[in-house]
Amino acid sequence: MKYLKIKNNGELDIRLVALMGGTTKANDKFKIGQFGTGLKYTLAFLYRNNLDFKIFSGEKEVRLHIEKEDIRGEQFEIICIDGNRTSITTRMGEDWLAWMIIRELWCNALDEGGAERCETEVAVGDPGTTSFYIQIDRQIENVIKEWDKYFIHNKSHLFKTGVYTVYEGGPSLRFYKNGVLIFENTDKPALYSYDISNADINELREYRGNITQPIVYCLSTMNKGQVSDFLDSVSKGQFEYELDWNWYQDMKEGWKEAIGSAKIITEKTLQTIKDRGGKPDEAGLIIVPESLYKKLCSSFEGIGATSVASGLKDFYEDYCERTESRIKQALTILESCGYVFHPELEFVYGFFEDKTTLAQVHLKTRKVYISKAFIQKPLFEVVAMLIEENEHFNTGLSDETRAFQQHFINLYTRQLLSKENIEI
Repeated sequence: MKYLKIKNNGELDIRLVALMGGTTKANDKFKIGQFGTGLKYTLAFLYRNNLDFKIFSGEKEVRLHIEKEDIRGEQFEIICIDGNRTSITTRMGEDWLAWMIIRELWCNALDEGGAERCETEVAVGDPGTTSFYIQIDRQIENVIKEWDKYFIHNKSHLFKTGVYTVYEGGPSLRFYKNGVLIFENTDKPALYSYDISNADINELREYRGNITQPIVYCLSTMNKGQVSDFLDSVSKGQFEYELDWNWYQDMKEGWKEAIGSAKIITEKTLQTIKDRGGKPDEAGLIIVPESLYKKLCSSFEGIGATSVASGLKDFYEDYCERTESRIKQALTILESCGYVFHPELEFVYGFFEDKTTLAQVHLKTRKVYISKAFIQKPLFEVVAMLIEENEHFNTGLSDETRAFQQHFINLYTRQLLSKENIEI
């Protein structure tokens, strides 16, 4: 018969196996075995699945057998250890799968030190050690084949940050605790796998925390090289691509350093610019998902390919000589009329992501963002637009407010009275 052997230093204290809640790790949040149930569930699983198994504490084999007892018309199978009946029945841990019981034995071996595993046909004990032998059936064989999915102790990490260690990802998003799988989302592939050394887990050793927060923390703290690798590798369809970055987590300077003189842009905005006839220099652009774009723009000034003209409108700068000529013509007309356009205001030409917006002044930067669509507008509308944006700047009032409407009524009234030299 072929066995999976798992061995560790130190001889097993049988009292901890028989004692419900018996564990010396309950107060250690950095360990998997906190509940005192793992070995009990392991024994129950092995008996339920009719698997041959042996336990050696040193060179001595632990004697195990089942006693059956009827209680209120139901038969219970009670596990006995070295001739002593325990309170463990074979009904315990009925939700547990084969990999979970292997996890318990392997994690315990890692905690105790000197962890070894192998396949063997000889079951013997060694002095000063504890050895578990489990018959290899199809279930156990599948665990062995997928060992690197469940355990990443032999993998090299990509980087560490705080209590997190980041590994290369795979076909699904996976979280680990000290190298042991505690969460898997099979909906999408993931660029990385994440180990959370102090993760909160339940008795099934399943992750109980928020899924997004640890990922955002890890990615936001990456250095320049790690960010470059991320931007080169992440693609639409991966879990990280559609991540919600709206967390109270600062983006470290590594992001700004990696992006350098390039500009970030969303795929949607880039396509919008192209659809409107723009020819952006794509060699200097880095496409990122919308949530990440907003997070980076709020963290680093000037990193986005679009300027934020207000809290709502994004603007892609694309100089247009014809539009500038049109604006200069309109300014000349205003000057001849005696209308004073604020001398500190600058003009920026390009496209608004919202095509219904044609112009907008940014009070802080003192810039007037002008859509190239004004080339198609009558000169009268260009002049009217300049007056509107200039008055927005002078008053600090926004569109569609009664105060701004009243400002224009007053302005118009003053012009009428002034023309006739009437003072009231």
